[in-house]
Amino acid sequence: MNIGFDFRMGGTAHGGIGRYAFELLKAELQIDKEDRFFVFYNDTVVVDDLRTLDEHVNVELVKVRARHYSLAEQTSFLKVLQGMSLDVMHFPNFNHPILYKKPFVVTIHDMVHHRLSGHKKSRWLYFQGYKYEMQHALLASKAILVPSNSSKQEVLNYFAGVTNKISVIYEGASLQAVSEASVERVKRQYLLTRPYFLFVGTLERKKNIVGLARGFDKLLEKYNLDVDLVFAGKVDTHYPEEKLKALEVKHSNHIVFTGYVNDEDLAALYQGAHAYTNASVNEGFGLPGVEAMRFGLPMAVSNTPVFNEIYDDAAVYFDATSPDDIADKLRLLATDQQYYELLQEKAYFRGQLFDWERTAKETLSVLRAASGKQQVVPVAPDLLAQA
Repeated sequence: MNIGFDFRMGGTAHGGIGRYAFELLKAELQIDKEDRFFVFYNDTVVVDDLRTLDEHVNVELVKVRARHYSLAEQTSFLKVLQGMSLDVMHFPNFNHPILYKKPFVVTIHDMVHHRLSGHKKSRWLYFQGYKYEMQHALLASKAILVPSNSSKQEVLNYFAGVTNKISVIYEGASLQAVSEASVERVKRQYLLTRPYFLFVGTLERKKNIVGLARGFDKLLEKYNLDVDLVFAGKVDTHYPEEKLKALEVKHSNHIVFTGYVNDEDLAALYQGAHAYTNASVNEGFGLPGVEAMRFGLPMAVSNTPVFNEIYDDAAVYFDATSPDDIADKLRLLATDQQYYELLQEKAYFRGQLFDWERTAKETLSVLRAASGKQQVVPVAPDLLAQA
């Protein structure tokens, strides 16, 4: 079977969707040596990521001059896809060429933009285009993948008729422990001399980094603790003011913005952190929290359906709209050693449940069904002898 994979948003240069696409594809290639994968990429993809994929003999890299959310996505990328003999195409996000008619599967991570459109008036037309493309992805696809039951319910709130083609497939975690020397190097690099709470993710509006900064500021004001808050992730180019607003708090000298960090440094940041925190108001899965759990980090996060589903009892939950509640829950992890160690143990064991190999196996099963091709089942040699 010929499987197409849209990798234009994939790899370490991009945020959560990039991580999802990269880890999923790597895992699929590790377990599927029979099917042929055609991986479509553009100039935004890191060369080292492409080398990792190209190590597999059943991969063909296909460069396209079409960025995501562009006119070229609907024209030149469409032309390339139409010229390929693909049995099924996987788009790991809703964006896709609308006129593509062959079988395809789409991953919908969340429906946040249905509720939080761009606040800049010049982006109104883009918002209308987004809604149309999302609708087409949901209705025209052969199957829909979502990373959580919460995401599934969110999709069904807007498109109830797609129930029968949605599959919930959890994501995994892949970062590995690093040496203590790496941890100390990264701490020196970012001047981290105090214990620190860690947030990981793109600094976009839905992540509520301003609310988290204000809650952390309240923590220092009310309880006089000597700790830091580290934001590890690149700035959202559409909303650069979010970082500036976060730095308006009184104790901004205790807040560190690292910008983009590579995998080794990110693992070191997790490993060296006191705890993980996230005040996001909307997520499809919450992959950084799963990574944090794999490092045994206790978590203080917003009380949202998806975080409750994915993190379960490995986290303490706060009202993301209340700086005082955020401060109180962070204080628990900073001062209550017994409670800290309890969550630490729960986080570690919870994190082991999420595995990219399982994600890949379940995804491949959906792709094969969506292709419509009859799967050939191998016949045991002893049965052949009896024929």
